[in-house]
Amino acid sequence: MLQRLNFALDEEPLYGDGVWLRDWLLAMDASYTADVERAFELGLESRAAAGATVVLKSSLNGNRRLAEDAAIGAAWNLLCSRRGEMAASEVMAFVRDRVPNIEPAYVRAGLAERLRQRGAGW
Repeated sequence: MLQRLNFALDEEPLYGDGVWLRDWLLAMDASYTADVERAFELGLESRAAAGATVVLKSSLNGNRRLAEDAAIGAAWNLLCSRRGEMAASEVMAFVRDRVPNIEPAYVRAGLAERLRQRGAGW
């Protein structure tokens, strides 16, 4: 799809160039939605965690997302410097000082991702 970014504006896109029929997109969306709903039903996915990882353009702008990620990163650094000796309430207070009203599930997911990627530094 990204290989043909320089095609002439009057050139007809070819099949396989990233052009999808609306019916195909709707079918893929319905299939994905059904799979996610099933995962919720089976307890394989948490609605809170899933909601914390989705950012809708209408609800959050890019600056807020960057501020949230920066606050979670700063909390991670503080947590590492204290060798994990922090209560969850302290972590949330630290993050909310920087980004008011951030969801705890979003902070938890961000810290869990850093733990998976980097491991504990203590």
